Order: sequence, then structure tokens, then C-alpha cells
Amino acid sequence: MNKTKIEWTDFTWNPITGCLHGCWYCYARKICLRFKKLFPNGFEPTFHFERLKELWDLKKPSKIFACSISDLFADWTHPDWRDQVLLSIFGCPVKHIFQLLTKNPENIPVNMKFPENVWVGTTVTNEHLDETSRNLTFIKMVNAHVKFASFEPLLGALPENISLKGLDWIIIGKLTGSRKVELNPAWVWDLIHKARDCRGIPVFIKNNILENYPEFPKLQEFPYPH
Repeated sequence: MNKTKIEWTDFTWNPITGCLHGCWYCYARKICLRFKKLFPNGFEPTFHFERLKELWDLKKPSKIFACSISDLFADWTHPDWRDQVLLSIFGCPVKHIFQLLTKNPENIPVNMKFPENVWVGTTVTNEHLDETSRNLTFIKMVNAHVKFASFEPLLGALPENISLKGLDWIIIGKLTGSRKVELNPAWVWDLIHKARDCRGIPVFIKNNILENYPEFPKLQEFPYPH
């Protein structure tokens, strides 16, 4: 369990580390390869059984980003690992807010009901139309009180024919550590307007945008279960 500088959460918790998605912009790979003593298997998916109990040691209710450098619902995540992580979350006596984020929301069973304190989201970069459409379609089908989309890194505009209706929160952040894709402010404004048009979906704009684009309002809103 680590205190984090990620603005929309308090702690990151990684009972699973490593990822096989192969995203060219991945920050998690750099972390695993940099701190080799902490990640002896590098970026290969690895289960850390001993970290499951860390949740029980944190007594103050907090926001916890679970599996921040892996993907709990990816095709390559072992089902037993996933089950043990979810059991630890569901059974935790302290009512933290757990934030789950996946690139594969289609792998979340439609009959799985998440507790009110478990927020479930998907990553949407808008780099590929089919991925954007798939991820937003499936995350809206998840049985969770808070369903969200993280548009980070934002690499393109949300297609006009795709709506945010059905989401409870969006996060917007820019690409960092690379100049491969320059942020177009119009992409951000479009997401803000679409969110406001859908019953005022809360918007959280990350500091990596606010610090470089002062024209944006400082929207760092959070959802509330309903």
C-alpha cells in the first residue's frame, strides 16, 4: 500500500503487478523496470499474496486505487488471483472506497454485483474507435453504484455518435512523458460539455492539464453513490 500523488485517490494497492496489454504510453512498465528489487519479475504479471492483508492494516477510510499497475479483469489475469483480490476487497471491515480500472470491462460478469463502496471504471484513450465504443458500452453494463471512464491519456476526440450517458464520473488527463500526441483543448471541452449534458456527470480534470492549460475550469469533482 502506497500513498500516491494521483489526485483522484489516496493510496495505490497492488496485490497483482505487471501487464501484457503492451500500451506504448504505459507509465506502470517504467515503474516496474525502475524498481527491480520491488518487482523481481519485471513487468510480467505476478501475484503478491502477502499484500492482500494490507487493506486490513489501514484503519482510516480512504480512496484506494486497486491494481494500479496491472489489470484485474484482463484476459491474462489468473482467475484465482482475481477472486482473491475481490474477496479481500469485499471482506474488508474498513469501508474504504475501492477504485477499479480496466481496459477489459467486457470480462466483468454481468451478474456480479459490486458493493456500494467499489467504483468500477474503464480506460478510454479515444486512440481507436472500436476500443472506445467497446469499453464505454461494457462499462455501462456493470452492476456498480459508480461506473466511470478515465480518459487518460487523452489521445483523440470522443466520436460524435458515442454518448457518456450511463456513466457516473469521468476523469480527464493528458499524455505525459512523451510528445507523440499533443493534447487538443477541443477534446477536453467536448468531454466537459458531453458530461454536463448527461445530468451533470462529475468531471475530474487532472493537474497535468490544469497546470498547462489555464483556460480550463478547475473541475475536480467526485461521484456519490445513488
